[in-house]
Amino acid sequence: MKKVFAAVLAAVMIVCALTACGKKEEPNNLEGKSLSEIIDLIYAEKEPGIMVETMEVDIEDADYLKYDTGLSSADKITEAAVSEAMIGSQAYSMVLVRVADEKDSKDVASEMKEGIDTAKWICVQADDLKVAVYRDVVLLIMVSSELSDSVTAQEIIDAYKTVCGGEITEI
Repeated sequence: MKKVFAAVLAAVMIVCALTACGKKEEPNNLEGKSLSEIIDLIYAEKEPGIMVETMEVDIEDADYLKYDTGLSSADKITEAAVSEAMIGSQAYSMVLVRVADEKDSKDVASEMKEGIDTAKWICVQADDLKVAVYRDVVLLIMVSSELSDSVTAQEIIDAYKTVCGGEITEI
């Protein structure tokens, strides 16, 4: 009887040890937050130093979708938000999109990076562009280096990483 008890106890200890060593899934710090709320959290970490306005993007309007996100289709996303300078002569745009399937995040990020018009303001152009992915949320930030005393793309990426609380992938 003692041998059976010892064998059962040893088996339980092995199962507990293996469970404790298993890969723990990283918490999703953006889950349940709207894109506008995420933008506010990023700005709490890094104020852009210019007046900005945040708006939801109508992803059903192909022209606005392309203009704001660089995407030619909303097939892989569920929502988008943009925060831009309120003064048109300041080239600054931060875009967040939520991807329907997390496995498509890097593809969507690449399409955004390739498709965005960094001169969409006509009289000014962004020359500092970065794109980052955290799970199902893609961030694109583009800013003119003329604003580097106030904000850079890397500072926004760093703030995004802090908000995410985990690893991000830059594209």
